[in-house]
Amino acid sequence: MGWRCLHIGCCLAVFLSIAMATHGQLRYQRWGGGVDDEPLHFGFSFHYINADYKFDLKENWRELGYTQVTSPFSHNVGLGLLADAKLTENLNLRLQPNLRFMNIHVKMFNGGNLVNKDHSNIHRSDIGIPLLLKFKSDRKTNMRGYLIGGGELAFNASSAKRYDRSKDIMTTRSYLAYTAGIGFDIYFEYFKMSPEIRWVQSIGNMLDDDPKNTFNVNDSPIQRLYMRSFQVSLYFE
Repeated sequence: MGWRCLHIGCCLAVFLSIAMATHGQLRYQRWGGGVDDEPLHFGFSFHYINADYKFDLKENWRELGYTQVTSPFSHNVGLGLLADAKLTENLNLRLQPNLRFMNIHVKMFNGGNLVNKDHSNIHRSDIGIPLLLKFKSDRKTNMRGYLIGGGELAFNASSAKRYDRSKDIMTTRSYLAYTAGIGFDIYFEYFKMSPEIRWVQSIGNMLDDDPKNTFNVNDSPIQRLYMRSFQVSLYFE
């Protein structure tokens, strides 16, 4: 939890530094490519993703030979596109498809020994399709703040061949999530840049209980599995 707070604090400090520097340097209202005047415009994005799994353990998990189960935060990246529809002067509807490359860790211990050493990193290539509402403040010179939130449908596009059903934690191929965050629109002459931070939390159990997934059914200490992530993004429109 301490590292998560440190990440959030650093990101907020960077955001405030950008905002103060931009406000101090810009003396006239820049065009920003005219994107705010268009009923529909497009862009692209880059993402840093700090992710982990949250889980509920089986009642007999200690009897399965485990003394501790953890999921430390992992560092991941992603990139995406966006389509933004203007609803009002202060409200936009955004579709933000993205591709996220992630390795999420689940470490299972028996005493001081890491039991699943060769299978503790779970690779995912998730295609996310968030549909979001963006609530914007009024523009002040070349910057405005905003709140953003909505839902997301995501798919794990990694090949099933890379997983061993008898040793790996198997998750569902798709899942739903909710998300919320804050950001700033910073206007330049020919484009707009938006640094943003967002929290994403999956909905429902992601653990795949197919009988063919023998590790999940017989050997895993995990009963229910959820994914959560803290994302720092840069949008260019």
